[in-house]
Amino acid sequence: MKFKRKLKPPVIIVIVLIFGAFLTNLATSAYKESLLVKGYRFSVDGEPWFVVEDKTALADAIEKYRASYMTGIGEQAKIVGVDFTQNVVVEEVKVEKEEFTSMETAEQMLYAVEEPAVYYTVKSGDTLWDIAIANDIKLSRIILLNPQINPDKIWAGNQLLFEPMNPVLDVEVKLQTTLREPVEYTTQYLQDKSLLATQRIIVKKGVEGEKDVTYDIVMENGYEKTVTVVTEKEIVAPVGAVVKVGTKRTLVRISSSNFGVVSSGRLTSNFGWRTDPISGKKAFHTGIDIAAAYGSAVYSYASGTVTTVSYTNLRGYYITISHGNGLQTTYLHLSRTLVKVGQSVNVGTKIGQVGSTGYSTGNHLHFGVIKNGNYMSPWDYI
Repeated sequence: MKFKRKLKPPVIIVIVLIFGAFLTNLATSAYKESLLVKGYRFSVDGEPWFVVEDKTALADAIEKYRASYMTGIGEQAKIVGVDFTQNVVVEEVKVEKEEFTSMETAEQMLYAVEEPAVYYTVKSGDTLWDIAIANDIKLSRIILLNPQINPDKIWAGNQLLFEPMNPVLDVEVKLQTTLREPVEYTTQYLQDKSLLATQRIIVKKGVEGEKDVTYDIVMENGYEKTVTVVTEKEIVAPVGAVVKVGTKRTLVRISSSNFGVVSSGRLTSNFGWRTDPISGKKAFHTGIDIAAAYGSAVYSYASGTVTTVSYTNLRGYYITISHGNGLQTTYLHLSRTLVKVGQSVNVGTKIGQVGSTGYSTGNHLHFGVIKNGNYMSPWDYI
């Protein structure tokens, strides 16, 4: 016969104590759990920033912060997306009430800045060009960051933004916009022995066509980051012009890259009214812009007399040549001028070199034609 082994009293006591401790811990955990309340934790790239009690108030604060970087966008632009560049997560959590952050403090953290904005105070006698050189900053960037200023009139005490603030939380805004833009027309030239080289008689006016250009635009923290042309669709075909010209030689456009006045380049901005793809504002462009390598030779359109060799904040170093019969040509944003006022030049004389002086976003020649005081389309001449 087998007998069941009885537990000794000390063993029973130990078991009772362990089970009692377990029940006590369970009760304590349940009690602590009952004290926790629901909250909403805001994290950036996996790092918790704060926990707030009001989910709606947090959502409103986040939306308000994003919206602060959407000013200055024209009505024609469609907002495709607005988001943080960092991985931002809002999740529901259980915390003690003491862990909550006030919405005021949470908003201060949302608007935190890694690097403050950099400003320059204009001094008496300053010009934008001198300021740009002295501070190693492009003039075009100063104008871009300070759209409220008149580049030709700045006053002592004016504050110029040199570098926008760098926020901790970066906001990226994606836009898409479609603009109706002109299509340049071609010009047919008819030689006429009775006309001088600088004379032009328009037999048939050219008519610009129209095209719809769709852009994808990415802005970061309120400033343009990338602009990409998505599609171009011709709406109205251009009508070519017919122009009588004198037989004495002038420079003409030979190909899509050889514009005569610059032998190697590409068209980056046309003559006439243009719409900015971001702001939607219109401005009149008085010539054509031909992008070319820095230092590329610039040639006199035709024989004539140099009337201006000068510099302004907008035009940079520039030259004006009079060709007689009320015709003048202008050459802007040069890196170097090679002629003097009063000097006679022949057709094709090297008068300067391509640069990016003045209000310019890159190396190019702005070529303009003036007839009897009025800006004309350069396409009627080159």
